[in-house]
Amino acid sequence: MIGRALHDVAQRRGLSFLSLSLDPDARADGFANLQLDFATAPEGAIAAALEQAVPAGITIPALCIIAGLSPSQIAEVAGFAARRGGPLAQISSCLLYRAEAGSVVDESTATLTEREAAFPYLRLKLAEEAALTGTSCDWRLLRTNHILGQGGLLGCIPGHNRDPRLLDHLRSGSPLHLARGGQVRVSVIHAEDLAAAMLDFCADPSTRGQILNVVHPEPVMADAYFRQLAGLLGLAMPAIAELQPEPEGFWALTARDIHFTSRHPAVGRLSFRHDLISALWDTLSVDEAAYAALGSHMQGRLNER
Repeated sequence: MIGRALHDVAQRRGLSFLSLSLDPDARADGFANLQLDFATAPEGAIAAALEQAVPAGITIPALCIIAGLSPSQIAEVAGFAARRGGPLAQISSCLLYRAEAGSVVDESTATLTEREAAFPYLRLKLAEEAALTGTSCDWRLLRTNHILGQGGLLGCIPGHNRDPRLLDHLRSGSPLHLARGGQVRVSVIHAEDLAAAMLDFCADPSTRGQILNVVHPEPVMADAYFRQLAGLLGLAMPAIAELQPEPEGFWALTARDIHFTSRHPAVGRLSFRHDLISALWDTLSVDEAAYAALGSHMQGRLNER
């Protein structure tokens, strides 16, 4: 989802684009992609692939890490960036803040410690951030929340968070079981706006060595998200039944009512092409067979990891 958006934004800006990924559509027309199995790649393989693909003397305006790499592999990419003098942006998660429900969270909010990170996802994200921030490259971290766009799955809170069956559920008219009855603020961003921010920040020296919250400036209520989605499908909004996630479980963490925002001037200078409605519409613009297949692919990757 984000890689394709990066490709499109780079193309509009007249930049050549190369991805190194597990993308299932590696041979798609107009999309230069090197496939590498990150799970089995030996140490140094990613850096070697980048060195070979980007010959010395080619200017690198931006290196972007989206997902999939282990901490040691992130350090490899950061080492390549340092050797070649290329700025690097990495996507992370706003869930890493030590925040309570009902709070407003900006970059001044404390980050969880490793001991406080109760779930594997959080510990992995902390390790990925540390792998980057411990290097000498020209890095910046983008913490974000709910990303929308072609290739993504819809549904923003439990129990319909990234639900591959959500469209069928809405058509059935069955009640939606939502944490807090859907009264949860969700910070969203379209993948294209996130991709543009990565490139903008790589060209902005004020973001070097900074953690930046990158979300649309206006959070949305989760029940409004599902209402808008039903409307775009031409359906009535189903009734909402309240869901009570296990208080110590990961889903409770994703159901907190938090307003993520930013104090950084570079974030204030961003322009956003997409609001909630246009972002939902774009996510729905793939045909439904493809949407279901994307859900199966994502679930398979999660199971493998």
